[in-house]
Amino acid sequence: MNHEINQVTFLQSFEKDKNVLLKTAQDRIFSDLARRLVEMTIHKYSIHFNPLGLIDDTFQQILDYQYDNTNELEGIYENLCVAYRYKYGDNQLEIIWDGKSHEEKYEEEWGETFERWVNDLTENPSVIKGILHLTVFNENKKNLTFVRNAVKGLINDYFEIKILKRNGVKRVVLKERSLKKAS
Repeated sequence: MNHEINQVTFLQSFEKDKNVLLKTAQDRIFSDLARRLVEMTIHKYSIHFNPLGLIDDTFQQILDYQYDNTNELEGIYENLCVAYRYKYGDNQLEIIWDGKSHEEKYEEEWGETFERWVNDLTENPSVIKGILHLTVFNENKKNLTFVRNAVKGLINDYFEIKILKRNGVKRVVLKERSLKKAS
């Protein structure tokens, strides 16, 4: 018996799955959180690279940024979303007693976790430079695949996982920890 499953019908069967609702909530607030990512990165830049607040050409360019180029952050945001769904994504819906919908609850929880993770990630100067390179300093819409992949690699190291994309599907693989030999 050879039965072909229609993808739309298949996905409709799981529309109330927690991970489906969570992914929808994450997608819905991308632009707000991408803007927040850039704001936090600029703040951390001033702490790490310009603690005296001196205004030079580079810092002025950062201060003048209009937050209009967040498309380059989609892949990084998606990796953070995948890491969150991996860490907190079971498929069991819970009863919410405060009157919020599942989507509202997931948006709130994801936003709080995102803020914490970005705060931790932007302690790394390479992440700061990478995010600024993808947004503030990308006036000519350059191909920044190397920078984007480097930032994704730093995110993978932070979570000790590896996020792979094959045929449009992202999956998570645990990284093996390398043991250092005592000399």
